[in-house]
Amino acid sequence: MKRNKFILMFFVSFIMLIVTGCIYDGPNKTINEVTNKVTNEITQSVVDYNSNVSIEDLEDAVTTATKMVENAVIGVTLKEVKTSNINGKKYTFEDNESVGSGVIYKKVENTSSNGTLSSYTYYCITNAHVILSDDDNDHVVYAYLGDYNTEIKAEVLGYDEKIDLAVIKFDSYYLINPVEFQDISKLEKGQFVIAVGNPDGYDYYGSVTFGVISNLGRFISFDTDGDNTYDYMGEYIQTDAAINPGNSGGGLFTLDGKLIGINSIKLASDKIDNMGFAIPMNIVKVAVEEYLEKGLEIVRPRLGVMIVSLRDMTSEFMISEGITSFPNIYGDEKPYGIYISSFTSSGSLVNKGFHKGDIILEFDGHKLYDSSKLSGCLNSLDEYRIGSEVEITYYCCKTNSVEKVKITLTTGE
Repeated sequence: MKRNKFILMFFVSFIMLIVTGCIYDGPNKTINEVTNKVTNEITQSVVDYNSNVSIEDLEDAVTTATKMVENAVIGVTLKEVKTSNINGKKYTFEDNESVGSGVIYKKVENTSSNGTLSSYTYYCITNAHVILSDDDNDHVVYAYLGDYNTEIKAEVLGYDEKIDLAVIKFDSYYLINPVEFQDISKLEKGQFVIAVGNPDGYDYYGSVTFGVISNLGRFISFDTDGDNTYDYMGEYIQTDAAINPGNSGGGLFTLDGKLIGINSIKLASDKIDNMGFAIPMNIVKVAVEEYLEKGLEIVRPRLGVMIVSLRDMTSEFMISEGITSFPNIYGDEKPYGIYISSFTSSGSLVNKGFHKGDIILEFDGHKLYDSSKLSGCLNSLDEYRIGSEVEITYYCCKTNSVEKVKITLTTGE
């Protein structure tokens, strides 16, 4: 799929997540200290999971969550439109170019002139690389409802290649309940999750995997414009789910059936197993509901500076910059911060009193031990956008002092 050309060691995939850290002590032992209320909207039954929950109870929670969300995770197919002349007649046909997954998050009822329900319009999240092609040929996107063996032409409303998200919509007579979004602020490492998608295509439509949140707030860099330079750093949820091509765009869910992420990539190596990554819902929700669903282009704030983390500096770089030591402002703490090596023609820090050699120490209260947190803040759309006012704490090389300044975030090159 498309994004593989941007990620040297990553393959298209999908993930899993949430509930609460549970420990299985061995055969005939129980899962301890698990508390979770699971509501099965299909049967309207409610199961309370308290202490001393058995393996059977955990299995019930997983199967219940699966039943709640599996119909809303569909297939998304990109087809190339081709023409051919046969015996003097022109024929048009479509060939599958790629197959992925998608998650229905919104449903609109359509009524006829007499007011009766006629159909539904569904809005679906997927990955941008699922619906985009490497070439300029004509293409069309289809939604595939595997439960009904039905393929429906879909409209692409919007996409963003940096986050790797897209929104499509399609009409259908079949009733599908959209998923609910989960606030991810309370997620913890070790929580149980399930991932639903279509690994290796529709022969394995609606596959479910089960695992844990391996970690939160992972940052990964990408070259999204093909110029061999990393231009985007995104934030992800890491999971140990077994994911494969075709799962891209599928959902990562809690055990109460709430969507916490969109499966996007997998770290692939002979030495690494089960490291998948999902785009977290705080980023997905803003991008989808405020931009992509409306067909709006996402424009992110930029500082307009070239930066290097102090902790990533090499001796060669320090020599080239004439750096012989770091400022005496850290006390017993190891030096940290982001060194400004140069400026672009525009951006939030350009012509705002900053200089080459200044060190950004904090961004709106976040200590900057490396550049990932800063890049993540500027790219996520969740907290910071163009027009947001932030406070920057920095070491000024001209005055040899630590200063604070408030700036308004703007776009840049």
